[in-house]
Amino acid sequence: MLGAFMSILCITTVVVLFFSETYAFLRTSVSTSLNVDETPDKQIRLNFNVSMHALRCSFASVDVWDSLGTNKQNVTANVDKWGTDRVGRRVAFAGRAGREREIVHEEHDETIEELIADGAYAKPLTEESFESFLSAGERQMIDFMAPWCKFCQRLAPTWEKLAREAFNEGL
Repeated sequence: MLGAFMSILCITTVVVLFFSETYAFLRTSVSTSLNVDETPDKQIRLNFNVSMHALRCSFASVDVWDSLGTNKQNVTANVDKWGTDRVGRRVAFAGRAGREREIVHEEHDETIEELIADGAYAKPLTEESFESFLSAGERQMIDFMAPWCKFCQRLAPTWEKLAREAFNEGL
C-alpha cells in the first residue's frame, strides 16, 4: 500500500515538474542591457590586495576574463608584487612578474627500454628487501617514485644511468 502511494506521488511530481518547465520554456522574454564605461581613460586601474604568506611571488598569477567568459588574458606582467612580513606589512618590493619562461626538458639519448636491455642496474625494492638494502652498504641511493607520474617516468633513464655508473665504479 505504501509503495503504491509513493509511486503515485512520484508520478504526480514528475508530471507537475514537466508541465511547469514546459510552460516556463514557452513563455520567453527578451531583455537587453548595455553598460557603457564612461571613464575617459583607455585602461581601467584595479587595485587589490591579496596576501598569501605561504606562496612565493613567482608562483602567483592574475588572469582577467571578459564579461562573457570567452576571452582570458594573463595580466601578471603588470602586477606589482611586494614581500610581506608575518603581520602583512610590506617589507620589500619583489618587482614585477614579467613573462613566464618556457620550460625546456632535456631529452635522453636512450630510452629506459634501451638502457635495461642488458639488465637493469636500478633494482626495485619491496617492503621485505628495504631494510636489508639499507644495511648492505655505507651509501645508498633510493628513488621513491610513482609509476603513473610523468616526471618520475622522465627521470627513470637518469636513475638507471646513475645505477650503472655506480655499479661499474664499485660503489
